Amino acid sequence: MRNSLLPGHFGEWAQYTAAPAEPLDPSGLLERECDRRADQWSERLGTDCAVLVRTPFVLAGDFSEAELEELHEQTIQPAMQAMHRSYFDIEPSEPVSVLVFRGELSYEQHCERLFGERGISIYGYYKPKQRTLVLNLGTGKGTLLHELTHALADFDFQEMPDWLNEGLASLHEQSRFRDTGDGPWIEGLVNWRLKGLQEVAAAGQLGSLRQLLENPQFRGHGEGTNYAQARYFCLFMQQQGVLAAFYRAFRDRYSDDPRGMRTLAEVFPATDLDELDREFKRWMLSLKPVE
Repeated sequence: MRNSLLPGHFGEWAQYTAAPAEPLDPSGLLERECDRRADQWSERLGTDCAVLVRTPFVLAGDFSEAELEELHEQTIQPAMQAMHRSYFDIEPSEPVSVLVFRGELSYEQHCERLFGERGISIYGYYKPKQRTLVLNLGTGKGTLLHELTHALADFDFQEMPDWLNEGLASLHEQSRFRDTGDGPWIEGLVNWRLKGLQEVAAAGQLGSLRQLLENPQFRGHGEGTNYAQARYFCLFMQQQGVLAAFYRAFRDRYSDDPRGMRTLAEVFPATDLDELDREFKRWMLSLKPVE
């Protein structure tokens, strides 16, 4: 989500501590950039907030340094490792700031004081030009995982169309880690977006996958349904075991296949797009909504 309203959501996470990663920044240049960014946030946020550098991330907010460290170790770092294992090949080359606040009041006050912004979302948002996540952690960690997906994807697939960008980010709103022994994987789960999507589909008002992929106004009319349809199509591909392969192939051939139609045909070789749409809708309608 990029500066648009996003309903509340929460991640489901097993306790997980990231394994030591290979050095991301052997030259030390990125770490120095992170240190400079941390100094800037320290000056702007004041003494009521802690700042922590864990390259490529700069974490800051009205939490203790120990709490920021825990957030990095248990959520941000393993999520980054899992997303890179599944999807992304290009590591961040610039600092990514993660500003976190305990509750709505502190969050809103800092949004206005730091950026002059009011009423964007009570949950959080991503500022792509500044590579900055701004989050109200009082609503849970689902928004953090959504916006972190955007921040990491920006380095790997900047041209990614909205349907996949928001579908993948929304997939991670409700998710968990699984570990096969080779490293962490991130796995999307059914979430609150399903009920409304099923209601639209049951009323015969849900557009086709072809329309979703070709829609030039994803954030226009029916935006909420578009988010939900994109999310659950990503979940469908995940459960079919082709989501990671689709993402990487689509990214690598984007200039020749900007909507992903040909790439879909390759990962679902026995099914044309119209039949795939019918299969997806049958599957989606069979899911049990969360309580």
